Amino acid sequence: MENLDIIILTTVVVVLFLVFILATIKEINEDAKKGFKGGKETGPRADMMEFIGRLFSDEKIEPTRKKELLNIIKEKMSDIEDESNKKGSL
Repeated sequence: MENLDIIILTTVVVVLFLVFILATIKEINEDAKKGFKGGKETGPRADMMEFIGRLFSDEKIEPTRKKELLNIIKEKMSDIEDESNKKGSL
């Protein structure tokens, strides 16, 4: 009888753990049936890709200006990659 509180606490923890596992399995099965529908991508890389797409589709921009902009973008992308490599090595 002196261990009754430990038995009750253990039972509650086990029940909550089982509920968590069952809920996770249920959600995984629902996602498998429906499939994943992602939303619009966000963030700096997605914005950059959208900008590059608009750059190529815009007829008003001269081809020489497009090349200049692409060179600037390449430099910025290499800077971003260098920064991410530095952060990854820390």
